[in-house]
Amino acid sequence: MTRSFYIYFKEIFHKPTKQEWDILKLAEPRFDKEYTYSVFLTHFIVYSLLFVPPFAEIRMEILPYLLGVTILRFVLLLQFYTKSISIEKVIYFTGFVSDGLIYLVFLKGIQSFPSLSHFYLLNSYLMSFIIPILLYSTRLNPWGCILSAIYFTGFHLSYTFQLPLEIAERSSYFSQYFLLFVYWGSALLGVVFVYNKRKDTTDMYSLSEEKRFMLQELELAKRVQDALFPGNIKIPNLTFTFYRKSPNVIGGDFFDFVQLREGNVGVFLTDVAGHGISSAMVASIMKVLVSTIPYRFKTAPARLMDYLDDRLAHDLNKYHASAIYLFFDFIEKKLTIGNAGHPYLILAKKGEDFQELETQGAILGFNIKVPPISEKILPITKGDRFFIYTDGLIESMDHKGNCLGTEGLLALLNRHRNSENVKELENNLLHELKTKFGLDTFSDDTMFLILEVEE
Repeated sequence: MTRSFYIYFKEIFHKPTKQEWDILKLAEPRFDKEYTYSVFLTHFIVYSLLFVPPFAEIRMEILPYLLGVTILRFVLLLQFYTKSISIEKVIYFTGFVSDGLIYLVFLKGIQSFPSLSHFYLLNSYLMSFIIPILLYSTRLNPWGCILSAIYFTGFHLSYTFQLPLEIAERSSYFSQYFLLFVYWGSALLGVVFVYNKRKDTTDMYSLSEEKRFMLQELELAKRVQDALFPGNIKIPNLTFTFYRKSPNVIGGDFFDFVQLREGNVGVFLTDVAGHGISSAMVASIMKVLVSTIPYRFKTAPARLMDYLDDRLAHDLNKYHASAIYLFFDFIEKKLTIGNAGHPYLILAKKGEDFQELETQGAILGFNIKVPPISEKILPITKGDRFFIYTDGLIESMDHKGNCLGTEGLLALLNRHRNSENVKELENNLLHELKTKFGLDTFSDDTMFLILEVEE
């Protein structure tokens, strides 16, 4: 514990660096404002003296002193905004004179009612002077607490020397001077508060700078990731639209088109486990892997998935992902599907309802191969629609704690299956998700892609 205290005080009392001084200079006006408001509001406490013994009996005699305190505090408040004089000088001057006026009130009180009981009563009132001393600790200058203790020492010594003789003789030295220990103890405590506030201020500023830098880096990463997604490209024989949303700036959901020279096309969509930067980086790596994969894998979804599984397991063994790959063969009018632990493809033949197509395959990255990725082949015709998505769409909860779920998604798609085109279908889905289900935002990375055969 002793060592912990030593480390704590060593940290807060270290000499600030030039950068820390610059930070403190920037923050100083805010804390001076806090002090100005605090001291202005708390000074009204002195008016309570008008209603407590023995001051209640000399109310009109002490009122001018208290009004003088209010005028000085009001001058400080005005000066903070006009800044015609150094605010620090005004703070010390108004504090010195205001506290001096209050001590004069106490001196008048003890001289008007020179009894031992009143002496002890006034001593208890004088304890409240720790408030203006500690208020100086709301600033960033520790000297405020020290200077206030110095002038309070002078005030109290003057007060003690002018005590009526009968009180001075009948009271102990301790009762006369113990308040000096109180004032200096409060001042030292205030100094610790100030140095601790300095450390917190510089630490918070440094953290905010780091946060700002990280946000800039994340924004750059987002632009890079956005550039990896297909833009407004034309895919032969397919029309498409997509939606993606991440609770973070970037996420691990990604899709891409694999265009082959004979006019066929592959559609790859993945959901990397986790959130944020790491999953986004893995998704970007998978984009590169799919783009550079040998041609023979691009036409065979199961082999493509096995290749990605091996690469993830060996090169990035801490990450795993689900994925789905659709290979559209427009020459033979067929679609080949490979699924690695991903939500099932949802499809609607022209004029029919949307339904799931069950497929099997182990998630990528574990290299377990169980169950093995099996391909499914089905014919395609013009007007067929396909819906692939990540699980964030069906797992996000509404304000009542209910998930959309697979059945809810199918019902939603079928309510809007007669949408004129895929873009209208997307807009209808999002509108109902927002209005009926209250899903303005998603708690997980969310993406869906809608495809329609044009040929």
